[in-house]
Amino acid sequence: LGRFTARRPALVAVASGAVMVALALGTLGMKVDYDAFSQLPKGTESARAVKDLQAGFPAGALNPTTVFVRSTDGTPLDPAELTQYAGKLAKVDGVGAVLPADAKGGLALLNPDKTVAQINVVLNGAPYATASLDLVDGKLKDVAHADAPAGTTALVGGVTSSYTDIRAANTRDLSVIFPVAGGLIAIILALLLRSLIAPLVLMLAVVLSFFSSIGATVFVFQGMAGHAGVTFSLPIMLYLFVVAIGTDYNILMIARLREEAERGTDPREAADLAIEHGGPSVASAGLILAGTFSSLMLAGMALLTEMGFSVAAGIVVSAFVMSIFLVPSVTALLGKWAWWPRKIKVRQPAAEDRELESVGS
Repeated sequence: LGRFTARRPALVAVASGAVMVALALGTLGMKVDYDAFSQLPKGTESARAVKDLQAGFPAGALNPTTVFVRSTDGTPLDPAELTQYAGKLAKVDGVGAVLPADAKGGLALLNPDKTVAQINVVLNGAPYATASLDLVDGKLKDVAHADAPAGTTALVGGVTSSYTDIRAANTRDLSVIFPVAGGLIAIILALLLRSLIAPLVLMLAVVLSFFSSIGATVFVFQGMAGHAGVTFSLPIMLYLFVVAIGTDYNILMIARLREEAERGTDPREAADLAIEHGGPSVASAGLILAGTFSSLMLAGMALLTEMGFSVAAGIVVSAFVMSIFLVPSVTALLGKWAWWPRKIKVRQPAAEDRELESVGS
């Protein structure tokens, strides 16, 4: 493999890059799933209870969305206005019903001084489904705020509303953690290698391996298994695992490549030697770690199954495609420019044999 890479570095770079890009294309179809109940094993009692509940009631009956109405000036709320307000909420597209609050059929539950009211809204969809999150964070919230009785403020709460906040926080975290972690790793690599090109190549390769892992997971679970989407916590957890582990593997290979460059070895021959000597270590570590994480696929829960597969796939791609083939082949093509702006100083080999001078007696 090392000799073939040394003879055909461009072919190896294109082939390994094409494999990773093909897998990464699956990311374009990724959907994020927040539905915890859909991840339950089908044979458990809780899963059967959810299924029976949804057979006779709207799916949202499992966790109704709560709308709280509070008087802003301390004036008691008018039950008639609250009933009219609840009727407007019930007409929102995607709302199944408004639950009665008392034995008399009233739609609003008032506190003792009648300054706060609670209205329970049942959605047609499952409380954790993406469509339900969009509804609560969109039309329902807009109507709840706009049509609240005069002199009151309305707040939308409940589990579905909480998950819209989690979704917003998760999206924000992804936009912050990804560039910050990537930037810190790039700085460390630049200081370690005293180069700008090599760290850039390594970071691009690691980022591509991350998207390849996500894409492979989408192909398998959304495409083949028919899941509504991947678990919302998967991208950030996978990023931390794949980027960290992939960077470690890259450091093993790039360190050998730099060592050969300092010896004055031809870049193509250096790729051959790096794969020959560093490849087995990377492959062994990758197989052990991928096998360990793949055992999570036997857990029976979608979260753990997706996590086990995605991390194992990410490690395999990082070890066997990225570190063993892509990085050495690209470095061989770049030659001395891989270490720019540093100028590699060729080390002079130490004399293996020294002639001993005779010492007179």
